Amino acid sequence: MKSPPRKRQSGTAPAKDRSLEEPPPPPYAHSPATARVFQSGNSQAVRLPKQFRLKTTKVQIFRRGNDIVLREKPARLSDLLSGLPPLPDDAFPDEIPDRPPEPIEKL
Repeated sequence: MKSPPRKRQSGTAPAKDRSLEEPPPPPYAHSPATARVFQSGNSQAVRLPKQFRLKTTKVQIFRRGNDIVLREKPARLSDLLSGLPPLPDDAFPDEIPDRPPEPIEKL
């Protein structure tokens, strides 16, 4: 015996079109968190949660698809060297003592 066709009940949503859904998020090092966006002068700013604190004062920012990515700006070698203490005056002597050549052994 065949069962009668089911009628759609009023109040139920039509089937979703899967092609319109957002893709799943990429794997994250930290779970996503919510941050507050606010105006700071003429700029828009984001207050980062504690687990996303940065170790630098400058970041690179770019878009990757619908995502906005903040990345710590890589340090330049000149910036790293400028942070080192100065070398002592005797680090590079004016003259290097010259010793006589060593004799060659004959076989």
